[in-house]
Amino acid sequence: MNILVEALQQLGLTSYEAKVLIALTRYGSGTVADIHALSGIPRSAVYGVLTKLKEKGIIEIQNTKPMRYKAIVPEQVIDRLKANYENAVETSLEQLERIYHAPDLSIDKDGVWTISGVKNVTDKIVQMLESAKEEIILASTYPSLDKATQTYPIMEVITEKLQKKVDEGLKVRITLSEHHIGKKTIHGAEVRVYSSEDSAHPLKGGIILIDDQELLIVTIKDESAPPNLIATWYNGKEQVSVFRHFIEVEWKASRPIEC
Repeated sequence: MNILVEALQQLGLTSYEAKVLIALTRYGSGTVADIHALSGIPRSAVYGVLTKLKEKGIIEIQNTKPMRYKAIVPEQVIDRLKANYENAVETSLEQLERIYHAPDLSIDKDGVWTISGVKNVTDKIVQMLESAKEEIILASTYPSLDKATQTYPIMEVITEKLQKKVDEGLKVRITLSEHHIGKKTIHGAEVRVYSSEDSAHPLKGGIILIDDQELLIVTIKDESAPPNLIATWYNGKEQVSVFRHFIEVEWKASRPIEC
């Protein structure tokens, strides 16, 4: 029963609404007194719950004295809950997109955030790549990053997004370590390789730079097993320009390869 209640909550019902719906589905129909007894929710809450379920279109009301309430068939219940859920998703996405793309009203646009965990870091990388409008620079030369990519398939997602951006006409520059040569490449991107025999790496980690506006530095916690990803996100031209210098140093010290 608890599993069903939780599942119905995932579809947009409250705990009380789920319990009333289950009670009506099981026993066919009932008055307010019956529903209170069968569902176990407080009698004072029953009227409000029935009103909400009626608004969602998943119960019917029989105008008798006292009034009786009945759930529609389970297949129709799920169809209507799914429709309500999908409408809520679309509305939420539309409103969030509107807010996201609205002019920034904050006084200070610059920001620094720390992100921890493979999924969180990967999600941030994907978000940054999808937001790119002009240029993407990816520097992935630090050997410890190879350990992470062997454990987690993050490069597959990144490669797919990068290829899509190249196909859209964006300029994409990539610096790889020698370990990555021969792996899936991004056709149309400018790619260079940083040799382990070259001078010490100026970049001790992986870096993604988007449109000279935002930058992500990804590092590895080698002491954890499996290795964990940690990233620092920078937003703002002034802060990004400092790291851009180091990216260009590594780019010039690398040798070009053809994709």
